[in-house]
Amino acid sequence: MAVSDAELFQQWQQFQQWQQLHQQHQTSGPDVPHEKKNVLLTAKTVRGSIIGMAQAEMSANLTTADGGGIGGQRISFVVTSTNQEFGTATTDSNGDANLDSGANISDPQLMATAAFSGYTAVYHGNTDYNPAKARGKFIVGL
Repeated sequence: MAVSDAELFQQWQQFQQWQQLHQQHQTSGPDVPHEKKNVLLTAKTVRGSIIGMAQAEMSANLTTADGGGIGGQRISFVVTSTNQEFGTATTDSNGDANLDSGANISDPQLMATAAFSGYTAVYHGNTDYNPAKARGKFIVGL
C-alpha cells in the first residue's frame, strides 16, 4: 500500500498544525509557570522604648527592582531572634508600611527581646512578586 506524495504532504501539514497548537498551549496555557519579579524590601532603624508602655514604630519599604513602590501588599513585622510577630501593615502606593507596636505589644518582654535582636520585615510574595525579608534595628530609650 503506497502512500502518495499528496497524502504525505497532507499528513505533514496536519502535524505542523498540531505542533503549532501544542506550542501555543505550552507558552500560554494554565500549566506554564509564571516568572515572578524580584523586589527590594528595606527596613529602617527606629527608636523604641521598653519602659512603661513598650513602643516603637517599625517601617519598611517594598519596591520593584527599578525603584517603583508596590502598594497593597502585606508586610509582617517579627522579632528577629524569635520570629514572634508584632503585627502586620499594608503598603501604600509608595510601598511604605508602618506599624506602631504600642497598639500590638501587651508584653514588654517582647520589646526587650526585640531591642537586642532587632526586627525583621517579611514580605511573603504573591503570584507576581518573589518573597523578601529585611532587618531593622531599634535604638532603645527609656
